[in-house]
Amino acid sequence: VVKLCCLGVLFLTLAYAIIVIDPTEVIVEDKLSMYEGSYLNRLWKKPPLEVFISIYVFNVTNPEAFMRGEERLRVQELGPYVYQEFLEHRNSTFNPNGTLSFVPVRRQVFVPERSVGDPKEDRIMIPNIALLGVSSAAYRMSTFAAFAVAAALKPLGMAPILNITTHDLLWGYDDPLVRIASTLLPDIIHFQKLGVLDRMFDDGFDTVTINLPQSVRNQNRNAGNDIADDDISDHLTESLQEEYYHDMTSRLKVEEPIRDYSIDVWNGSPGLAHWGYVAKDHWDADKRNTPCNTLQGSYDGSVFPRNISKTEVFKVYRKAFCRTLPIAFEREGEVDGIKAYWFSIKENAFESSVDDPHTSCYCKNNRCLPKGLGDLSPCWYNIPVAVSLPHYYKGDPSLSQAIDGLSPNKEKHDAVIIMQPQLGIPMKANIRVQISLLTNVSFNSELRPFHNTVIPLIWAEMSLEKLTPELILLLNLLFGIAPYLQTGCICILALLGASLIATAALILLCSTEAATFEYDPRKSIRYSTVNMIPYPLRKELEKYGETEIIRREPLLVENSA
Repeated sequence: VVKLCCLGVLFLTLAYAIIVIDPTEVIVEDKLSMYEGSYLNRLWKKPPLEVFISIYVFNVTNPEAFMRGEERLRVQELGPYVYQEFLEHRNSTFNPNGTLSFVPVRRQVFVPERSVGDPKEDRIMIPNIALLGVSSAAYRMSTFAAFAVAAALKPLGMAPILNITTHDLLWGYDDPLVRIASTLLPDIIHFQKLGVLDRMFDDGFDTVTINLPQSVRNQNRNAGNDIADDDISDHLTESLQEEYYHDMTSRLKVEEPIRDYSIDVWNGSPGLAHWGYVAKDHWDADKRNTPCNTLQGSYDGSVFPRNISKTEVFKVYRKAFCRTLPIAFEREGEVDGIKAYWFSIKENAFESSVDDPHTSCYCKNNRCLPKGLGDLSPCWYNIPVAVSLPHYYKGDPSLSQAIDGLSPNKEKHDAVIIMQPQLGIPMKANIRVQISLLTNVSFNSELRPFHNTVIPLIWAEMSLEKLTPELILLLNLLFGIAPYLQTGCICILALLGASLIATAALILLCSTEAATFEYDPRKSIRYSTVNMIPYPLRKELEKYGETEIIRREPLLVENSA
């Protein structure tokens, strides 16, 4: 009985321990947290993911009629021209203040089998980006500057619409204006060819620092203290600790909490200087620094926090976008049998207002672009270029109606990131953005048909089609099979424990009743229906001192005759 009770208690204790410890969560926390040498860290350094960039270009089909002012600009979408992007996170360093610094390096390789043709052979008609861009930029400055630029450009004899290859549009073509600018201003214009993708993916070598989860911060801090005790002086150890606590204290003053894996600083700055962000010790910092130009709290898109809720709104930053893009929960579903959340770009992602601190910095001189357009000019050497969703989806309807050949469509043109909520990694993604040229050239008679026109140049789809089989298997094990196995083990152990304890209690109860029962042979003999008493039984009765005459009852036999 004691053994059964002990065994039952042991099973119940094991069931309770599994509930409290949650072994599945322990495994996820150990293997899929960002610390040096972890599984997630190895995947993150060189992601084994197939990321493709599909490029669609807008070919002008009526250049002569448009330039004569007879027709609206008509474009034809050509593509896709597909490139595969390879990402590496180099020089990763775990800092004492609980952050991780690294340098993202991207490269693109053309994939001919996924493309409609050879971009070096396919020719298109495209507006002259350099000519229209510089002219429009001058128009923004002043009327005098606009006329001066027009006079300077006229001797160059540049055509307003060019016949070039798709490759030249994407990766750069020889342009006399760009060549002159790079000669006169080599520190600013450090390139001699102007290409849309060449400018988009000219990330350079940026140092990004992200915040680590609290558990990883504590682990790295303890490890750092151990190393300090062994290898460096006590004075340096104390300074590192003071720096850590000073940084943590200053962060607590920020209204928003530190979010796991969010950007802390980009090239040493927590904000975007080209949108007006200044150092925190600047005399006008409280007024000039807004959520619009602050980068802290946004994400680079490679990893998100764990246990994502449906109310989350993430700001995603990539240098090619020149700004952060907010994404919000759209719906829940499954990918490869794994639970997933769909996040899409918010309806007002490309909407600017001087009264909204989240978008006010995008309005220059209190003038904002129409809904659906995001200004890229600070990242394009002040050439008036804008970013939007393809075909101006979710934008002002007048944008798509002004150009023939555009047809916004949610399925084709929306931007979506599908994430595994417990782990916080993208499972699939389709980020779609369009690059357009904003033209204001009324002072130039040769370019007047382009005046006050938003001209679509290209749109790109950056897609993560699926995870590797290894990652899919891991996710299925951790979030598909393991929870059911764990729940099954808990139920079996609890049932066994309760059954063993109940069995022991029943045995104990029966044993108690048996111990109180007294056997008396006379009770079974006195009223026996047997007419004779065997001798051995008589001897047994004598032991009890029986003196009473035993009454014999005759066996009653019913005569059926």
